[in-house]
Amino acid sequence: MHPILVAVRAALARGPVAAGSPPDPWHAWLLVALARQVDRQRWLVRIQRARLLEDSGQGGVPGMPGWRFCFHGVGLCLTAPDGETIDVDDHGDGGLTIDPYFFTQRILSLPRPALPEERLLAFLPTADAMAAAIRELMEEALLVPGEGGHVFRVLPELEERAAALASIDFSDAERRVRWAEHLGDLDLLARERPSAASQARGTAQRAAYKRYLLARIARDATARAFLDPLEAVLTPAEFVEACAGLIDASVGATSGHAIERLDAHPDYPVCPAVGRLLARADPAQHHPYAVHAAARYLLRRGIERDRAVAVVTAFARVEVVAGYRGNPFLGKLALLLLEHAPPHALAALRRGLRSNTPSVRTLVAASLAALGQPWCLRELLLALDDAATFEESASVRAALSWLGSDEARAAVVRWKQTHVLRVTEGPGYGWEEVQEASADESLAYEIDERRAWSDAVRPAIDPDFDRVVWG
Repeated sequence: MHPILVAVRAALARGPVAAGSPPDPWHAWLLVALARQVDRQRWLVRIQRARLLEDSGQGGVPGMPGWRFCFHGVGLCLTAPDGETIDVDDHGDGGLTIDPYFFTQRILSLPRPALPEERLLAFLPTADAMAAAIRELMEEALLVPGEGGHVFRVLPELEERAAALASIDFSDAERRVRWAEHLGDLDLLARERPSAASQARGTAQRAAYKRYLLARIARDATARAFLDPLEAVLTPAEFVEACAGLIDASVGATSGHAIERLDAHPDYPVCPAVGRLLARADPAQHHPYAVHAAARYLLRRGIERDRAVAVVTAFARVEVVAGYRGNPFLGKLALLLLEHAPPHALAALRRGLRSNTPSVRTLVAASLAALGQPWCLRELLLALDDAATFEESASVRAALSWLGSDEARAAVVRWKQTHVLRVTEGPGYGWEEVQEASADESLAYEIDERRAWSDAVRPAIDPDFDRVVWG
């Protein structure tokens, strides 16, 4: 029998700690939390059957003040007054099947996690890290793969013990110590029962945990998922070195995430690998994500500025990124140039306002509206003149309406008088209708998100930026 199952069985029976090496506590607490999830999902199914007679819609749960429900596809999500989110798809088994996404979202939503979930978050603090560790439990046959391999169930023994595990009061000090001993959580044990011997064992466990994380970031498939937990256990110099290895290895999602984590620590030593990434980045080959992260890192630190601006400008000129209809990072690249190198930004901003990617148009239009300078109004008016459809102009019109000047309002009225909204015949709504209905709300959200950025960069931008650039 697997050491984790032996440990859980002994802890429940209040028996002696099993001989031999203890289980890895990050995996052990994860498995216990998954079994407790089963009990929570079963509870949701009971609530659905007893209180939600219709399997559609959303609203307050009858008889449960503060609880909200939302049906989605074959699933039901319940949200507690304290924020806990329980989401379950109907697999016909009464809530036994676990979706890793729903599980991680619930764990992260807990305002006051009990000991198993608290320790799980201490070892695996992100959804990606938890999901990667779940895959490791599946490889060890501690979970039963479901249809398609994405969802899963815990072993029958743990399903049977789910209610017992969920009912344990882990606030009891003696119980916490017993479970720490059984599950091999020597770091927790050292804090609950401090002594020279327990401190030494806790130190040894922390070293083992560090080795575990370092081994995972050495694998392409798991490097990104385990980088965030590793950040908490390395010194600044060690973390820079670990990230440098990932950055030198590729120009992709993992290297981009590593740069973003470094960027969050302006007091850490500068990582030379970031500049090396920009030197080998190819607009015809690479996705812009890592390039944007690298350029932002260097520009914020005033390092290799000319190279960063040149590379960003080159990637902003890419019309279609492989796998997309357009360039999904055009807006972010354009705004990075506006913040750090305004003379190079206007062409990219103009392409962003006319992009075939709605999110890019919304981001740029909202950023110009938030800045609210005269040049922003002029650029939005030019983009509106170039727009041929309601879909193309939705974000621009919303931005002009938000600015609220007489000229902006008049331009929107004129444009709408000379163009026709495509209305879907029959039931349902077309994409252009959906865009039209949500444009104002989407823009307002994006403006709110960009408010701090716009307040910070506005003083450095000439109000007649466009005329200064183009003469």
